Amino acid sequence: MRDWRSSALAESARLGVPTGMRIAWCLLLVLPAVGADVRHLGADLEAGHRWEDAAKLYQALLEGCEAADRLWLLTSLAEVAFEQHDYSGAERWLVRAEQIVSDLPREAPDRVRLLNAWGTLHLVRGNLTAAVRELSRAVELGKSIATPEDQAASLHNLAAAEMQAGDFKQAIDREKQALQIWRQRLGERHPYVNKAWISLSSAQGLGGDWAAAAHSLQHALAIAESEDALANYAVVLDKLKRHGEAKAIRSRLPRHALPALGSVDVKSLVQRKVPAIQTR
Repeated sequence: MRDWRSSALAESARLGVPTGMRIAWCLLLVLPAVGADVRHLGADLEAGHRWEDAAKLYQALLEGCEAADRLWLLTSLAEVAFEQHDYSGAERWLVRAEQIVSDLPREAPDRVRLLNAWGTLHLVRGNLTAAVRELSRAVELGKSIATPEDQAASLHNLAAAEMQAGDFKQAIDREKQALQIWRQRLGERHPYVNKAWISLSSAQGLGGDWAAAAHSLQHALAIAESEDALANYAVVLDKLKRHGEAKAIRSRLPRHALPALGSVDVKSLVQRKVPAIQTR
């Protein structure tokens, strides 16, 4: 399984979306196909942000491999390009992956994974309409052919797109579905469960239910005290008038992680129909 961070929403912030809370993002889940040694080495390189080394590894294995392995490698290369903010490069790899998927049976789960990837790439480029369309297709198609983990990823990403569109109620419902699947399949302390709690807190806070957002973040922080969770919690505590606690949390965050105070304004969100979201 892959975890692609929330670069899409950072791009949205640069396009004029007000900043404040964060969403923990999962762009694409790809079931492993190539050898375990390659998977582990690639995962280690990616975990160390050694993107160029990971890309060289995946490209070296492309020639002469089986179609299923090639698809895994192409989506891995798209992920690496995405992490380097090379969105044109990510698109080129996904186009090649699309050519392989087009020859697969209609019920192949890879179709859902690719829709998920395309939807998120649209989102990072600010094309919200296309993002919602592709991610909605991924969720609908996934009901019959996706693995539960892939379906949860599609629900999670669609929730993020719906938050961008200002549809917080729908986003909350989707995120709760994703969270339930991941908790059942991966356990209570899995990183994806943590990310779902964080994103759920964003949807709840942006929808005006700051008490629910605090509850979700307490679950997230019990798993890991990540920057995303702490930054969101500081915003939520301020909204709950617990300013001293919020200040203490902000003192623990790197300077680059601090959103502007007061940047989450529910009244202005309702008027503008866009969420206040900040991501790294």
